[in-house]
Amino acid sequence: MKRRHRIGATALSVMAAAGTAAGLGASAGTAAAAAPVAFTYWTSGYKPAEITAIDNAFHAAYPQYVAHGQYISTSDEYLPKVIAALKTGTQPTVLTDQSPSDLPLIEQSGKLIPLNGKLTAATNSLYPGIKKSLFYRGKQLGMALAGVGDIVLFYNKTDFAKAGITKPPATWTQLAADAKKLSNPATNHYGFYVPMGDAEWISYDWEPVLWGNGGNLLNQSQTKAAFDSPAGVKALSTWVNLVKSKSAPATSFAAGGNFDGPTAFSSNAVAMITDGQWLEGELPKGLNYGVAPYPAGTHGPSTNIGIGVVALLKTTPAQDKAGLAFIKFMSTAKEGAYLADQSGGLPSSQSQLSQPLLKKDESKKFFSVFANDERYGQVRPISPEYNAVSQFLWQAINAAISGKETPAAALHHAAQQADQALAQHS
Repeated sequence: MKRRHRIGATALSVMAAAGTAAGLGASAGTAAAAAPVAFTYWTSGYKPAEITAIDNAFHAAYPQYVAHGQYISTSDEYLPKVIAALKTGTQPTVLTDQSPSDLPLIEQSGKLIPLNGKLTAATNSLYPGIKKSLFYRGKQLGMALAGVGDIVLFYNKTDFAKAGITKPPATWTQLAADAKKLSNPATNHYGFYVPMGDAEWISYDWEPVLWGNGGNLLNQSQTKAAFDSPAGVKALSTWVNLVKSKSAPATSFAAGGNFDGPTAFSSNAVAMITDGQWLEGELPKGLNYGVAPYPAGTHGPSTNIGIGVVALLKTTPAQDKAGLAFIKFMSTAKEGAYLADQSGGLPSSQSQLSQPLLKKDESKKFFSVFANDERYGQVRPISPEYNAVSQFLWQAINAAISGKETPAAALHHAAQQADQALAQHS
């Protein structure tokens, strides 16, 4: 999902600055050994200059180790190259990956080293939803990188003032009532944008509605779909009813491969939209808008968080030890805060947010709204079948919104397909 990766994997593309600031040299290792242990890490997001900066910063902090970063491919081609290397025994020691759901597939090779007990303090400091996403069937397959992103509610303050609405809605019930007041179908102006189309963004943007109503995508063991539930029906009905009541447009504003509908909000076709931080850079100057937490459901607030991960692979015992030090290096609160600050993304833990470096970011417009919402957010399951499950889900969402199926029927059919895909993997 291109829109999400622009925020969720920010840390993977901006760590060039890691070698240029004092923030990355804080936890120096012991005196360098006579012959430093060298290891390789792969990336799909670093340019040569960025790789050099990361390598130099790590060596300055841990003189006994030398990291050699290598750009392998774009993110779309990354996993096949990793799998090919695992088959031939030419894998690197460390992977930085923009798709956490790659990790279970890599783990099947027997060459991924689980991190259970190896980064306990850093893992426990992560926001609960981020921490949970790193575990698959009891194993911690990777560590989250700083520079994450989430989605919140954008609203047009001018439209709200005209409608006599004094504050943004805090719940979906309030949003539905406000959207009706803000809508005038005769002039093609609507209160809220419901995304539609064949893209992961559709299910990604809807998942927090499900979570906010107490539902889950998959069961705890990630072997069966769980969204075919009363919570799921209520969540999908929320979107369907917005379109049925003409409080949301019945057509898609997808453009240029982006399905979050930025032009719907920037052109003032809608007064509210749920989207990520990237939307701020695409809005016209002078647009009077505000940002509020993603609307809460019957069970409380939620949002969807996009993350990048780093994982450790088996090479040699000495290199494995060096690779673990590299992961620890990027996981400390101080280094995480620095990476989040440089990327324009968010920290992945409260301990990072509390670092002095990020205090100045709290004064930035809307930073606190995005950062505070992380406390309630979740991350997509890292099941290797998530992509298939997500596709069945967005097809069900489209079917329900278009009136081809009821929300209950659409989710039931999607769950049957998802269960088949999950059973094949098991």
